[in-house]
Amino acid sequence: MKKKIAICHAQVPFVKGGAELLVQSLLEELNKRNYHAELVALPFKWYPNQQLVQSMLNWRFTDLSESNGEVIDLVIATKFPSYGVKHKNKVTWLVHQFRQVYDLLGTPYSSYDFSPESLSIKELITRFDSNSLSESKKIFTIAQNTTDRLQRFNGISSEALYHPPKHVGSYYCDESDNFILSVGRLDKLKRIDILIKAMRHADKNVKCVIAGTGPERETLERLSVSLGLQDRVVFLGFVDDKQLLELYAKCMAVYFAPYDEDYGYVTLEAFLSKKPVITLSDSGGVLEFVKDGYSGLVLLSETEVAGAISRLYHNRQLAQELGRNGYEAVKDFSWDHVIDRLTDTIR
Repeated sequence: MKKKIAICHAQVPFVKGGAELLVQSLLEELNKRNYHAELVALPFKWYPNQQLVQSMLNWRFTDLSESNGEVIDLVIATKFPSYGVKHKNKVTWLVHQFRQVYDLLGTPYSSYDFSPESLSIKELITRFDSNSLSESKKIFTIAQNTTDRLQRFNGISSEALYHPPKHVGSYYCDESDNFILSVGRLDKLKRIDILIKAMRHADKNVKCVIAGTGPERETLERLSVSLGLQDRVVFLGFVDDKQLLELYAKCMAVYFAPYDEDYGYVTLEAFLSKKPVITLSDSGGVLEFVKDGYSGLVLLSETEVAGAISRLYHNRQLAQELGRNGYEAVKDFSWDHVIDRLTDTIR
């Protein structure tokens, strides 16, 4: 009989990002390997504070010991607060914690500061995380940056498990066109505004193509118009898989400079398409793969981003070399090792 595995996921309704791609890919990969896996998702809302606490309690009181009289052999928890679920064989593959009360506390990216109310929520979540995660038979993360955060804030050790992006095996490289590509959800943490502002000073022959949707789209569109860049900055919105692969294949380089990213599929997708990545020195998990001057360019400011775009435009040989080096760094990532580690307790 196939071993039953429940993948636990906290889902923000109508939002689809890297975490959603991860759990869907994990589901498919487990079932390919003769497990009987199911995705168990509960809606997640983090505001107001009462709703945040309710979301935590929902997972704490979810019973996944069995289903319809049949034992569930393993639960794999992912992002906050799904790892609150109780199970005698819980393994956590941590996507991220509630970063607003950890590394983002007191920054423009968080609604929490150092007020007594915010700090009380931080203490509650810290206890929840420490207790819930410590119940896990094994704790993995999706990146070393996530592992480092967990150790720094909670004193909990874990192992980073790197996995390939959704379209592994389908990425390709074509002759590059004169555009820099940005892919992903349009929110403040992704810092696409820096790219748009940098375009003012980059070579005028280069365009910027932005693929993705999100709450910051209107703000970013207004920014491009206010800077007189509406003819050089193109917003595509949602793109299908075929168009996404084509954009990666034909771009000159990829801009991906989120603030302290957990992992970031965009880096791997760019490298598997043999394209260099332009990023910033505080982009977190991106820097686990992008090495300055070897597989991309790691920069400090908007002005340096503009210079990097112009540099790669005028030196296509450098762009090709950086892209090839990036490809060599990630080409061997596969699901086999990930699945073996996650299912170790039932094999």
